[in-house]
Amino acid sequence: MTSVRHPAEEIGSLATELLLREIEPTQPDGPHQHSGIVLQPELVVRRSSMARR
Repeated sequence: MTSVRHPAEEIGSLATELLLREIEPTQPDGPHQHSGIVLQPELVVRRSSMARR
């Protein structure tokens, strides 16, 4: 069975950073800025997915 591993530690770190930016904005009177974040998942190929020898 092949699966995809998501970078949980990086997701948590970025979520905390974004939340802190919302709580303490650097430009309190400016418009809210949305940003997209793309994280690289890792494909985990298990033995059950490999060709038989």
